[in-house]
Amino acid sequence: MNTKLTPACWRDTLLHSFSQVLFQSHRGCGALILLAIGLESITALLGSLLGWGGALLGARLIRADSAMIRAGYYGFNGALVGLALNLLLGLSWFSLACILAFSALSAPLVQLQIRRWRIPPYTSAFVLLSWSAWLLASMLELLPIAAIPDVATSHAAALDTAMADAATGAISLQQWSAGLIRGLGQVFFLGSLPAGLLILAALALSAPRNALWGLAGALLGSLIASLCNVLADTPLFSPQDIAAGLFGYNGALAALALLQRFPRQPAIIIAGVVLATALQPLFGIIGLPAFTAPFVLACWLIVILASILHRQQQKKTPTHLAP
Repeated sequence: MNTKLTPACWRDTLLHSFSQVLFQSHRGCGALILLAIGLESITALLGSLLGWGGALLGARLIRADSAMIRAGYYGFNGALVGLALNLLLGLSWFSLACILAFSALSAPLVQLQIRRWRIPPYTSAFVLLSWSAWLLASMLELLPIAAIPDVATSHAAALDTAMADAATGAISLQQWSAGLIRGLGQVFFLGSLPAGLLILAALALSAPRNALWGLAGALLGSLIASLCNVLADTPLFSPQDIAAGLFGYNGALAALALLQRFPRQPAIIIAGVVLATALQPLFGIIGLPAFTAPFVLACWLIVILASILHRQQQKKTPTHLAP
């Protein structure tokens, strides 16, 4: 491993780490994501940078492959840990210590997943470590009061006053449409419309097709949640959460992740989005923050099923021997 980190390497590692959250390896994409986070909240930006730095430190300690570090594979889970814990725990010495410690732990966990797993790890390291930090804070009674009642909607706090009507069940088409854009921002726990537009621009800068699929995933997720709300009238699919984009971000991530693996099979991508949306309310029922777990589980199931079907198809295909 080359242990020398040049300024260009630091730049690429930082920008690629943030773009890899959206499964892109594009410096401009990463720069726009950092801009969106910084404009929304300076403390969120600091938390994400601390998480990224902790993950990079962990990667260096385990002597991870320098090319993979520079490509952002070891940084993006740490950046998400920093964003999540900054939101859930607030700014304190405890939260800063948790961000640094748990983001550093993401590096060996990612390395283990890459070496041992046959399926993509996605953001599973971020989910497992953030759950661990959240449970630790709960046991120590260090969670802010606002984070206790409803962890499933904890990152809807940045909504503007126009969203107030959604809490009573009244939601306009304009609010619903804005929720699609907010869904892209909620990937990074950003609830404002400008942040969502910047994330959409980041995807478009990487490739217009990515922006279309990301928006399509958020659209399908929001449509499914809206249909479930109408048919079942359940708080699990509340209009407030739909307008906040909370049923868009897992769908968007599922679409972007499966697009990388099944670029010519839209039916598989759509199935992943549907499954991710259907899984999301289950985490509210069991009392855990959903984070990106619904998308991870949905994509794992889709990848495993596709692999099984492919092997079965190969077995059925007759082998033609040369005479």
